[in-house]
Amino acid sequence: MKKYYINALQKENMNAGSKAVNDATEIFEKMGYESLLSKVNIKNIYLRTLFFSVQVMIRILFLPKNTKVVSNFPPIFFFERICLYFLKKRSKSLKVFILIHDIYELRIGKNNSTPYRNLLNFKNSNFYFIAHNDKMVSWLVKEGYKKNNIIDLEIFDYLSVIKEDAGGTYGKSVIIAGNLAPEKSSYLMELFKISEIDFNLYGPNVSSDVEKSKNVIYHGSFPADEIPNIIQGSYGLIWDSETTIGGTGKYGNYQRYNNPHKTSLYLAAGFPIIMWEKAALASFIMEHNLGFLVNTLEEIPSKIAKIKEVDYNRMRENVEKFGNKIRMGYFLTEALEKAEEISNE
Repeated sequence: MKKYYINALQKENMNAGSKAVNDATEIFEKMGYESLLSKVNIKNIYLRTLFFSVQVMIRILFLPKNTKVVSNFPPIFFFERICLYFLKKRSKSLKVFILIHDIYELRIGKNNSTPYRNLLNFKNSNFYFIAHNDKMVSWLVKEGYKKNNIIDLEIFDYLSVIKEDAGGTYGKSVIIAGNLAPEKSSYLMELFKISEIDFNLYGPNVSSDVEKSKNVIYHGSFPADEIPNIIQGSYGLIWDSETTIGGTGKYGNYQRYNNPHKTSLYLAAGFPIIMWEKAALASFIMEHNLGFLVNTLEEIPSKIAKIKEVDYNRMRENVEKFGNKIRMGYFLTEALEKAEEISNE
């Protein structure tokens, strides 16, 4: 029986969506899933949306019983909302797997402005959910989801090919990659206080005030597929807090539940991680010796000073081991295979 994935992005336009969604689509295809949507060349966005919406509705309604369908979540396009609606209607006769990328209720709040993107709308479905980590699994169970229908992803993949000389070097320079906008990364304004550390910044929307800091070097913004071979330094920083104190603000608190995709970027590129000690991924980082944890950014200099070169090289070996898996799509493949097994029980 055929298996299907749902994604509006087509191979010729793979740079149009997020790296995480595009990678997931590639992994779906490697696992034998086919696109539920026909390839079209309709330039008018309204006509294209109408075409996809009607097509996906008809196709879902006539899928044979026990057909496997996988979809990314939350829905971005209107036709994806239509798709999820009809998948929910048929969730008792189909085997539907949902890869969670973001949970609006956790990041923004249950009373957000886009309720149609709320995961809780599908609590009473028979979907199988692939959650970021064990902390997110626990939250879903607490909210009333069936524990047996939830699979722990552990960490996102980051499909890429890296150069032989890529990866971290022993030292005290720290990489910050991603959206550098003040509203997303306001803590950047305080990096000047940590003068012992050099920060290498990569990404869009950096503030000119941040660039003025003597210990900050801004290298520019690069495509997601190229950045693993461009970033340089010793460690990759995962920090979504508003300040240098971990966990502040809505994005900082969200780290208690989510897997920041840049964690996978750093590991795929060969860099040990610096992360907030109460982040959901903190236990994963420590269990596998992939970096170190801090409560505040001010702790970084003293923590780095205690790491000997032999200790750093041991971290790098572990990072390389997991980086290989992340670059090959190991974690989503394992999670989706497990979801398929559970659905067959």
